[in-house]
Amino acid sequence: MVKRKKDASNSYPLTKEELYYADVKIRYHIAVATVIRARLGPGFVRSELFRSTCFGHWLDVQSTSTDSALVHLMLQTEYTPTPVMHQNTLFFRVGGQELRFGPQEFCLITGMRFGPHHWEYGRVDSTFRERVFGHAGRPKVRDLKNVFHHSLDELSDLDAVRICLLMMVEVGFMAKDTRLMVDLILLELVEDLDSWNTFPWGSYVWKVLYKHLHNAGAKRSARCRNTPYTISGFIWAFKIWIFEVFPYAKTFAIKHDGIPRAIGWGKNKCISWKLALPFVTKATVPGFEPLPMLTPTPEECATDWWRASCQFFDNYANGSLPLLKKPRLSSPPQLSVMVRDQLAEDIADPTTGHQSTGPRTSMEKTMDKLQKPLVMTRCMSLEERVDELLKARRPHCQKTEMPTTSDLFGPSDHAETISEGKVSCQSDMICVQGYNVKQSVAPILESIFKKHGDIAADCLFKPASMRSSFLEIVCEAVSRIQTNDRIHKIEEIEQQVLVAEAANINVSWLRVHLDTIRANRKCSLLMEMKANTSLVKKAALMDLRESCVELMAAQERFEKAEKCVRVLNLVENNLNDNILESKGGIDSWARQLDL
Repeated sequence: MVKRKKDASNSYPLTKEELYYADVKIRYHIAVATVIRARLGPGFVRSELFRSTCFGHWLDVQSTSTDSALVHLMLQTEYTPTPVMHQNTLFFRVGGQELRFGPQEFCLITGMRFGPHHWEYGRVDSTFRERVFGHAGRPKVRDLKNVFHHSLDELSDLDAVRICLLMMVEVGFMAKDTRLMVDLILLELVEDLDSWNTFPWGSYVWKVLYKHLHNAGAKRSARCRNTPYTISGFIWAFKIWIFEVFPYAKTFAIKHDGIPRAIGWGKNKCISWKLALPFVTKATVPGFEPLPMLTPTPEECATDWWRASCQFFDNYANGSLPLLKKPRLSSPPQLSVMVRDQLAEDIADPTTGHQSTGPRTSMEKTMDKLQKPLVMTRCMSLEERVDELLKARRPHCQKTEMPTTSDLFGPSDHAETISEGKVSCQSDMICVQGYNVKQSVAPILESIFKKHGDIAADCLFKPASMRSSFLEIVCEAVSRIQTNDRIHKIEEIEQQVLVAEAANINVSWLRVHLDTIRANRKCSLLMEMKANTSLVKKAALMDLRESCVELMAAQERFEKAEKCVRVLNLVENNLNDNILESKGGIDSWARQLDL
């Protein structure tokens, strides 16, 4: 069948008549994460070891439903823009807007890092394969499942974690058929868990997912489009992307805070074809408009997997990719690991309570690496640059008064219409001097550019979409300052500025005003503290006076009681003397009677 292409200006499809239902069987097994969680046992050593790997957060996944009708509906809206600007990226047209599901979105949803993965399998002595599978042949997925379900308790903690990691990839992410072979690269990679944790899983999984999703609807002819069909792979991530992009999804599921975003979605009720249709038909209703693209939050920008992936996206956009070395069964020692291991050798062995008298085995060192924070990133050049930028931030503030809007941007011109020569509009996105930003922040960005120039010119990230995201973060911080939403949100604004500084966005002018706001806030807090202290002091003086009165009254009562005790002692002594005299008289009378 001829592949259908639609112009980006068309809305395809939009009405119920253009959408059709088909019984779709989606073969994916993300629910294996919950099975792994149960098999490892919450709170047990194996569970903690698994959580210390790059897949640890998948134990917290909540929503595992299929929702095949929703996936089938969204696949019908896929289209190919002309010209094609982004390879290996899916585009959808809903409600007159272009939606994108590509490597960046997949990275934000799953937390899997992207990078070059031209790994070649080199035959090595796979001791893990021999220990677990007991033969030199290549195991199949059914052999892996058999060990997981029936022999996991017989394995060592590390080998059990390795089996669970393989299950997560081959069954959970790749949804492989049980008759297929386990990937040889994975069997070699799982020997060295440090290499496993730094492997670009996003590139590895996305390549297969894109192949299964791209043109999945166009491949079906009009005559048999209502017949059942099957798709496999990590389709669940595509469903979570739909939840992230369409506000209508909150009708069916509740989203909690979580990084990556996939684990933040709670369990949702089953979405039938009838319930799924409003995702598309209501896409133009205010409040239900889909998001054209996902923007990373400051917390996501600070994660190692996002920073490493952005470096890869940058190199990919420039056409230069660094070479990736083969995984090694013995990782090169790093400074932090060497210091940690040396300290571990100098202290008592936690399992025996005695000093370590011999060199530690490779298994013990690997266990130690798992039980302590792992070094998740080997490419440190970008991180070192970010650290240097953070250390060199905060120029000295010269002002003492609160900054005004004119201080930030110069004379206010937000009420003016943006000139057509510099700004062009497409849907709810505005192009300001080459940067596509939200319409709500476009006037602020225009004013910033007028006074401070292109503050993103020296940004570490070359793609314009990434720079636009950071510019929107800066504009949001400025908007909060303009609307006086700074006293209670100063920490959030500070975090936004730190993210911009880490990306080498020129926000030194904004840092000056933040320092002024912080100084004035500190002064206000001190004045408030002084006022509260005065009130407490007055209350303390009143309490002191009352205590003095009570003390004097108690002193008087004490003196009266003391006098009473002295009188009673005298009375008691007199009584004792009288009793003795009486006893003496009785004795003398008794002697006289005896005579």
